[in-house]
Amino acid sequence: MTPELERATAFERELQDAAADRVETIPLGQALFTDSLPIVWSLNFLRVEDAGSTAAEIAAEAERLQGGAGLEHRRVSIHDEEAGRALEQGFLELGWKPEIFLFMTPGREPHRAVETTDVVEVSREELRPIREAILREWLGKVDDELLAQLSESDRRFAAAGNARHFAVVLDGKAVSSTDLFTDGSTAQIEDVGTLPDHRGAGYASAVVTRALAEARAMGHELIFLVADARDWPREMYHRLGFDPIGQTYAFLLSENAP
Repeated sequence: MTPELERATAFERELQDAAADRVETIPLGQALFTDSLPIVWSLNFLRVEDAGSTAAEIAAEAERLQGGAGLEHRRVSIHDEEAGRALEQGFLELGWKPEIFLFMTPGREPHRAVETTDVVEVSREELRPIREAILREWLGKVDDELLAQLSESDRRFAAAGNARHFAVVLDGKAVSSTDLFTDGSTAQIEDVGTLPDHRGAGYASAVVTRALAEARAMGHELIFLVADARDWPREMYHRLGFDPIGQTYAFLLSENAP
């Protein structure tokens, strides 16, 4: 793991630990539980640090701990890239869904200039409608309880990350947005999203570029974002000057996975 990736994943771990209800040390690493938000995958999972374990062994531990806690899903996170890659086939054979997260940092100029004059800083509450709309699109059927738990999770991460929020607002409504998390020396650009009817207008590039400019103005030593390694937004980030520094893995077993 490169020093940049190690620092970025440490930042991510600190946010997760601060947002969770409790973190327990286990033989494989740590288990995060948030009993008040049991259907939020990102706050109820096993963080595996034992690179020598097999997929079956990890899955059994997830069943013991997460099943024992009454969770309906099973989720594990692997920060060691080589270990995650080696475990992927085993988890696939067990019926788990792999998630590969590509960490990227800005190291060069974007392919073209991006206009950010339409981007404004907003409150987290102003982003509730766009976040709920995108969640409904992504997850399909979403009930009020899931929305409430995800909103509380969002609030916890925002508080832990001293979040600032940026958006393109048209006719009083945010149509594209992103968050900027910070601990004073490391910053993460997170949760980039645009409403379907407003995609293709360059708004996502604009909010990311504005957040990046703000992070640089604040004097951060490291700025990063995380993309789905197998989805198209990574190409947008590349055009904006971001390059990969490594990737991490997670594996999910849930009937409600999109």
